[in-house]
Amino acid sequence: RIAIKTGTAKKVGPDGKYVNRYIAYTAGVAPASNPRFALVVVINDPQGGKYYGGAISAPVFGAIMGGVLRTMNVEPDALPTGDKSELVINKKEGSGGRS
Repeated sequence: RIAIKTGTAKKVGPDGKYVNRYIAYTAGVAPASNPRFALVVVINDPQGGKYYGGAISAPVFGAIMGGVLRTMNVEPDALPTGDKSELVINKKEGSGGRS
């Protein structure tokens, strides 16, 4: 498993106002249980109508980090036993949203 954070930033033009241009990024470490490698991928002015970090820079991050882990012979983190997948969202209880 890896630990990542994606993001998207809207650019500001010379006049200080937002323009329809973006920066997409993904930063993360691997393996998540005992990080040995860190990587940041930044895509300046993504093209093709997509600009979110999760859609643009995350696949690049995955390809690079996957190659690093394979090259360095890093074993995958052990997955939890059972048939349930684990999803952790960093959200304070009672801060809104649906249950």
